Amino acid sequence: MPFEWPNSDQICYRLWRLRRLLALCLLVPVAVGLALAVGAHLPVDHVALALVLIGGLVMMHLVLFPNGTHETLGLTLALSGLLAALPWVNGLGALAPADFAQAGLVFAVTGALVATGLGMAVLVQLLKVLTFIGPSLRLPLRAQTDVGCSVAVALQQFAIKPQIRRGRILTGQADARGFFDVAVASAQDTDPDHAGQPLVGRATAKVLYNDSHSHAVMLLLPCGAISVSALLATPQPAGCRVDLAELAGDFTLGMYVRHWLTDQQADVMTEVADRIIGAEPRANALAHGVSFLSLAGLVLSPSEPVADRAK
Repeated sequence: MPFEWPNSDQICYRLWRLRRLLALCLLVPVAVGLALAVGAHLPVDHVALALVLIGGLVMMHLVLFPNGTHETLGLTLALSGLLAALPWVNGLGALAPADFAQAGLVFAVTGALVATGLGMAVLVQLLKVLTFIGPSLRLPLRAQTDVGCSVAVALQQFAIKPQIRRGRILTGQADARGFFDVAVASAQDTDPDHAGQPLVGRATAKVLYNDSHSHAVMLLLPCGAISVSALLATPQPAGCRVDLAELAGDFTLGMYVRHWLTDQQADVMTEVADRIIGAEPRANALAHGVSFLSLAGLVLSPSEPVADRAK
């Protein structure tokens, strides 16, 4: 899926949905800035300006690349490192002869910026590794959303059942034991074997119970892990409230942390809720998966016009 500019509703939604990630990304440079202002005796106004610039860059990245969680964290850590290195950058510039003091400072700043970019790239890869290593844990994931429809419609749209085609989900017919195939198309990734086609994740499912207000399903993943999700819909004055509880079978601690930072469970529910009421899609699950580093690579070494990859 090519890069797309967000509209105003998507900008507000992304800032709210990714509020935990944003708070963490702002906390790190603020802590570094306070340490510099107190320990290194840097002018408070200079530190404040640097923090405003870092905060602006982080928020811009988060809004433009909502699925680049590792990259947003890597950018934050790299910029915080640059902020921490400012006293030494000034010191390196001062080492140049008096006639070349200005050139020495420019050289030091340029070197620091290059190191920041390289550090960001390394940190992104390191964070990806840390996310997926470690044993699987079974911790509950919960989310809820209010939808302007009846309980029956909500369960029909949210529940995974045999023989449905809804949004990105397609299911098959149940066999004699109640098991059926589930296919979920990705909005970000393409199939490496079929150019232009979305990557499809597959699983086997079985409905555990289903009534007028609740639904539970078990998913058997290709890796052998078992996940269970349960829905509960309760009437509200303006529609109904849907509660989702899930017990994932293949999540590491890092995956749980990423899931919590991006509020991914609630994002999936927003995708369905928007579809029910016919609203313009806002969910990050439907946004592009392009990263800033990939766009930078296209600009530096384009294999095709960059304009063809953006909308």
